[in-house]
Amino acid sequence: MKLFCFPYAGGLPSIYYGWKRVLSPALLEIDPFEVRPSLQNDSMVLSTSFYEVLEDVYKRITPELGEEPFAFFGHSMGGLIAFELTRKLLQNGKPLPQHVFLSASRVPHAYHKMVKTYNLPHNEFINSLRTLGGTPNEVLDNHELLELFLPTIRADFQAVQTYEMNNELPKQIPVNMTVLFGKEDSIEIQDIVAWRDYCGRECKFYPMPGGHFFIHQQMNTILVIIQDTLKIEQAVAIRTQF
Repeated sequence: MKLFCFPYAGGLPSIYYGWKRVLSPALLEIDPFEVRPSLQNDSMVLSTSFYEVLEDVYKRITPELGEEPFAFFGHSMGGLIAFELTRKLLQNGKPLPQHVFLSASRVPHAYHKMVKTYNLPHNEFINSLRTLGGTPNEVLDNHELLELFLPTIRADFQAVQTYEMNNELPKQIPVNMTVLFGKEDSIEIQDIVAWRDYCGRECKFYPMPGGHFFIHQQMNTILVIIQDTLKIEQAVAIRTQF
């Protein structure tokens, strides 16, 4: 089983490297997927459209989806990527994930509630990042690092904060879903539990200690939930073959 992991807005796939060190590939192969290419140059234009970002992810990930079972995990923006990518795979008749794990992700119809911060002046935008808590102070306090990462962070924020769901595609995905959410997160609880309406199969919820970025403090708990969930599903799949 391979687990493709999508980071939050402005995040790097490296946030999942610790998962690879903890888990044996024989149990679960962690694939920290790069939502945006890491090698940027001055001539490259960063897309600020969520669906353009999604299309690029789709083109790069589909060659990796063979006959072996796989699952998706996404935190915040990564959760939206995981959900919309599954819808796109369904639309095009491609293999679907065995399970979708959504972490700190609001339902698609609630994105209009997000406060627009992507277009704030430099200092105000930096302060908003400090308040949100996802960007390390080592980056925010280092001018060179900030200049390197800030364009991608702004582009990701704009992609998410201007996202609107494409209602021409099926709303529900025929995939089991697990939703993890922070007990102290600012996302309204009704915008979490409404994921039931987007899941065509079983949907489970797990409250986690912490705020929006509980993923950094609750790694072991999250990995236990993921492993137990996939073990049960694989056991069921084996039984149904006989």
